[in-house]
Amino acid sequence: MAEMDRPQPERKRHGGREARRSKRQTPEIVRSPQGPLAGAFKPLSEREVARILARAFEVLERIGMGVIGELPPAVKQMLENGAELSEAGRILIPRAMVEDALALVPSAWVLHGLDPDRSIEIAPGRPHFGTAGGAVTMLDTETGRYRETRLQDVYDMARVVDTLPNIHWCYRTPIARDMETPELLDINTAYALLRGTAMPLGITLSSPANVRAVAQLFDMALGGEGRFRQTPIAHMVQGAGVPPLRFAYGRCIIKEEAIRQGFPIMIASAPQAGATSPAALAGSVIQSTAEALAGIVYANQVRPGCPLTFAAWPFVSDLRTGAMSGGSGEQAILMASVAQIACHLGIPASVAAGMTDSKAPDAQAGFEKGITIALAGHAGAAMVHESAGMHTSLMGCSLESYVIDNDMLGNVIRTIRGIGVDEDTLSLEPIASVNLSGPGHYLGSAQTLALMQSEYDYPDLSDRQPISQWEEEGAPTILDRARARTREVLASHHPQHIAPELDDRIRDAFDIRLPKETVGRT
Repeated sequence: MAEMDRPQPERKRHGGREARRSKRQTPEIVRSPQGPLAGAFKPLSEREVARILARAFEVLERIGMGVIGELPPAVKQMLENGAELSEAGRILIPRAMVEDALALVPSAWVLHGLDPDRSIEIAPGRPHFGTAGGAVTMLDTETGRYRETRLQDVYDMARVVDTLPNIHWCYRTPIARDMETPELLDINTAYALLRGTAMPLGITLSSPANVRAVAQLFDMALGGEGRFRQTPIAHMVQGAGVPPLRFAYGRCIIKEEAIRQGFPIMIASAPQAGATSPAALAGSVIQSTAEALAGIVYANQVRPGCPLTFAAWPFVSDLRTGAMSGGSGEQAILMASVAQIACHLGIPASVAAGMTDSKAPDAQAGFEKGITIALAGHAGAAMVHESAGMHTSLMGCSLESYVIDNDMLGNVIRTIRGIGVDEDTLSLEPIASVNLSGPGHYLGSAQTLALMQSEYDYPDLSDRQPISQWEEEGAPTILDRARARTREVLASHHPQHIAPELDDRIRDAFDIRLPKETVGRT
């Protein structure tokens, strides 16, 4: 912690790195709703994919899904439409029923932003990267110590993420533990996200009533009743079950209401290998795949063809301690595997990657995030959740880490884009010109000037300067630079895409706990 508590170094040279950065001509960011084409990384052979899917179908047919509590409404409908109730009280789902449900899943759908230019298309093999999680501690920017999370942290993380071009949606990472009731928590979390960013959102809600209330809030933000259903600006992370292989009544009825209100749904299953799924990685993939497929069947009983993602999230335990290990190599290969399975099925996958076990934005965090996120992206996951800001296996988060991780994500995205090979990029003409009649270098060539922005990614915080200049500026670490950038954003960036009149109507309708002055209103 001593390094984290070190004060920001004093800059010794006027202008320095910031002046050089601002003088560099950087074109306006052109946002595309499509992610880069991915899927070249295949950790499983085609035969292995087929075997895993066959076994997942067999699990649902022979073992089925248990039920915690009473039978949820859509389970009753499943029983009317082809599923069977076994003597053991389990829901047996025939393969044909699963395949019929898969045929209804949209191969692509749009997750809208309150700013339409920030909307993204969710499609297999087209990765986007966003935040997620449920952190209960925040690495404080000022003290460098962990503390309990609060509502202000939700708003602050949304404001920081709003400025980061390589993060494509904003799901609340910290839980507002200062909210006294689930109702206050859900409404104020949704409001804090809306105030903090105009990009697409993600949320988890705790009751059907709160689903309806938050949908009403989003309707108001979009301009009237029914607007959210037309242009959903938030997806919902909502599993239907509890591993291993059980539907849970409480979760199911929340998911049903979310589907009816128009939320795109992440069909989540998150068993932990060696605890709530088999220790064998293949067995864990099979179980989580079966659970996600059961959730897809369930969702299509509520609204056939509803937008969703296949979110088999097999997590890893450190079997020496039983603790979750979010940054492990096993975690990386598991998520890449389920992304490949979803691409094989032709449906969008959501995976979790970037859940470092490290407690600080350090080298461990860097390599654990980099390897897990890169493999997930290259395997073709449509949505990579947890990809920025997370620490200590989802229990903590850091505003500085969002800023650092944005650089990392830019580099990952660049590797996914690959090398374009065509007549222009094969470069025979530039090679001939430079060597036969030119200056003997390519620094000023037309091709270099034309490609310097499109072919290359320029990280914002990563240090590429000579040692002498770095020392003149106080030898700052990337954490020093991220802390300075975070403080700058928190001091100056209060998005005003919610007009004051609309904000007043929202505050009249709901018990909003963020003060007006906190969100830049006086």
